[in-house]
Amino acid sequence: MTISFFIGSFISLFALINPLSALPVFISLTANHDSQWRNYQIRKTCMYIVIICVCSYMAGSHILGFFGISINALKIAGGIIISRSGFLLLNAKHKRDVKGKIKKESFEKEDISFSPLAMPLLSGPGSISLLINMWIEYPQMEQKATIIMAIIGVAISIYAIFSIAPRVLKYTGEAGLKSLSKIMGFLVLAIGIEMISASILNMLKTIILSH
Repeated sequence: MTISFFIGSFISLFALINPLSALPVFISLTANHDSQWRNYQIRKTCMYIVIICVCSYMAGSHILGFFGISINALKIAGGIIISRSGFLLLNAKHKRDVKGKIKKESFEKEDISFSPLAMPLLSGPGSISLLINMWIEYPQMEQKATIIMAIIGVAISIYAIFSIAPRVLKYTGEAGLKSLSKIMGFLVLAIGIEMISASILNMLKTIILSH
């Protein structure tokens, strides 16, 4: 396991999940509960994130094969989804999907760890698309093990950040979190564009070689 590959995988996934931009929503959903209940929800949320991400990572390519979806088509679709997430982060609109009926239902639920926290707030279509692409791009077992370690590392980071959520929000304020989200949004947008451009280039090479 190379440290640089682990760090690169961790940063890509962390930037896409971006727990910092989810803090205001998390605090509003847990404001009327005690710390014990809140910590229990955080632990379950992190567990669900690991399960969702690892399952998506390991099973995604098989699902594509079943439906006959090409790798390049997946990369382009995933790149569009990831680019959209990055664009929304740059405009400070990401992580606001929890609203209306979903937000009202969340206030009334006893358990908010799976929905809406783990999905769709944190591990959504963008992170799933990235993980499926990473499974295809990095076929070696050592690389796959490293990426799974990166998923676990992101979950641990989410646990640490959410555990001190009120203090983070107190010191940074929503303006500070928005600034950090915009920086991550730029990285996410670059990841999405890179996926799209690489896929289009591969498709053009295939067409040229076939002729």
